[in-house]
Amino acid sequence: MRFYLIRHGQTEWNIRGKVQGKTDIALNETGLKQAALLAGALRDCPAKTVYSSNLKRARETAAVIAEQKKLPLFVTEDLREADFGYWEGRTWEEIARDYPETSKKWEENPASVTPDGGESMESCQARCRRAMERILSETPEDVIVVAHGRILVSVMDYLLRNQPKKADLITRNASISVIQYDRETGLGVLEVLNDCRHLKNLESGKTNKYC
Repeated sequence: MRFYLIRHGQTEWNIRGKVQGKTDIALNETGLKQAALLAGALRDCPAKTVYSSNLKRARETAAVIAEQKKLPLFVTEDLREADFGYWEGRTWEEIARDYPETSKKWEENPASVTPDGGESMESCQARCRRAMERILSETPEDVIVVAHGRILVSVMDYLLRNQPKKADLITRNASISVIQYDRETGLGVLEVLNDCRHLKNLESGKTNKYC
């Protein structure tokens, strides 16, 4: 089966460079356009189900895709973005100023760092594992998953866990990544990462590379 992994469209906080985390920010006008373009790009995708984070920016993106493709949409808290604690609502410049030690470690290796007052990568991975196990138990067919930057890293980590080599897995707003996953062996193969060709005629503005 294939997992079509989608990062939500743009929000105002993306443009302003603010960390969103669990803060429930809706899509902006560009984000809604991106969602429509995603739906168009996935027009011939054979997926039969859409799963989404419960946060507005992901849920709104997923709803546009599900409606256009006439697919059922399932929403789960296990796919919500990580809690970024005291970093939420701040820009990366403000975080670097106020939390210099943690910020420096984050820039070197985000996966190994827990934001001040926030959620660990281990917690994110545990939630994503539950979400993937639920999806695998509920559908034998290709599936679309709409979530967030840090969460998609954990989803990919789970699906590619038996691969000896890992790619740089940061995802962009409204991007499409595809993983071919073998249920029997648990072996995933990354086929597409950060496909944004559907956005080529849309001025997307600044994007937040993490969340």
